[in-house]
Amino acid sequence: MAAVCGGCGTFNIGKAKGRRPAPSDTLNLAIIGCGPMGDYNMRKFMDDPRVRITHVCDPIAESSFHGYDAKTPHGRDVFKRNVDKFYGTTATKSVADFREVLDDPSVDAVQITTGDHWHAIIGVEAMKAGKHVYCQKPMTLGISEGWAMISAAKDHGVTFQVGSQQRSAKEFRIAAEIIRNGLLGECRSCTIGLCYAHNDGVESGYNRDCTPSAIPDWLNPKTEMWNLYLGPALHWENDAYIPAIHAPVCWRWNSRTGNGSIADWGAHHFDILQWALGTELSGPVAIENVKTDIFDPSVTNRYLDQAKSYQFDIVYDNGFRAHVGDEGTIGRNGLKFHGERGDLFVARGKLELPESLKSWKESDLKGSDVHLYNNEHAKGCHEMDFTDAVYEGRQPACPVEIGHRSATICHLANIAARLGRTSVKWNPQTERFVGDEEANKRIFLKHHNGWTI
Repeated sequence: MAAVCGGCGTFNIGKAKGRRPAPSDTLNLAIIGCGPMGDYNMRKFMDDPRVRITHVCDPIAESSFHGYDAKTPHGRDVFKRNVDKFYGTTATKSVADFREVLDDPSVDAVQITTGDHWHAIIGVEAMKAGKHVYCQKPMTLGISEGWAMISAAKDHGVTFQVGSQQRSAKEFRIAAEIIRNGLLGECRSCTIGLCYAHNDGVESGYNRDCTPSAIPDWLNPKTEMWNLYLGPALHWENDAYIPAIHAPVCWRWNSRTGNGSIADWGAHHFDILQWALGTELSGPVAIENVKTDIFDPSVTNRYLDQAKSYQFDIVYDNGFRAHVGDEGTIGRNGLKFHGERGDLFVARGKLELPESLKSWKESDLKGSDVHLYNNEHAKGCHEMDFTDAVYEGRQPACPVEIGHRSATICHLANIAARLGRTSVKWNPQTERFVGDEEANKRIFLKHHNGWTI
């Protein structure tokens, strides 16, 4: 295994193909990224008797600043204790460097629940090592990363599930089937409210300290773990640690490591929008009417540089328009489709049909109607759906191509906002901005410190 170092992005991994375990075999899974979502997904996998957690991996051994409350202890050693207790063993390996996990031939699959800036590099290298991948959303930090991940999944024959778990929830599938089958009549618009990203601590006032500081003790040994913690993200001047963006739950609020609320919840709801419109392998042709507070100095600065308040429209080539805004602007987290026969609202655990469909039931769909991917085989569990797909040699509810397209819409909106554009045009076939070379330069994400895809 290559040693941990700031400018070391090389790997000793050949062109492996994903191993498909026999029905009687156990799927050995490694957890890479031991924070709040890592814990949530890991516990779902532990409930599946076919899966065994063999490795937990994170540069942080233990810190107490995780969780939605920014007070929960997490890190690789915390995860090891939890996994060992669950299995009644001490065999779980606690690893700082993900390359050690990828070098281990006993690992069949990885769960990537790191900060967004690590998803693509770890994901591509895992696939090159023949590992199946469960990767949290948003799948990428930048558009070009998605191309590399799609290519790697095809080249190495692996199963790839994006953690867009709303695709495994019955209410979202039914909503998408209603739209796809024209049961609302002509549907020309949608209103989408995005929840403020609550898994960061910033909104609760946990840490808004932007004072450049020394690397904290919970990254130990400091130099090695700090370099691995930041990975491909550009270091600040004098290698400063900035609490407001570098604390474990705050990374989403700087563009070097995250893409704010637009990407956090947009990756969920835009995925459902695409599913309902049948554009999940394509996308919109424009982002219009962009308004954000991204240049408001009272809200953002060079460290906290993401929009908190925003509105924009996602426009498709058939004229369909989705109006998007933060929850404070739109007023409700979820998707409301506006059709000739009334409005349909869908959110987690909630499906509100118009009066015209009050007597409608799912069994009314005919065999000739559109029937979307149904996760009842896995009881609506997104993680179990991934495991099923690995064993069955197929792709799951949200494969890499779909995750890329959903994340791309988030990136289009953020690129428009950062360039101060009120609108941008997009060609979903060529995946390029139309007539805007400055915007096209933003498609290609640059990695730093020697890390490359």
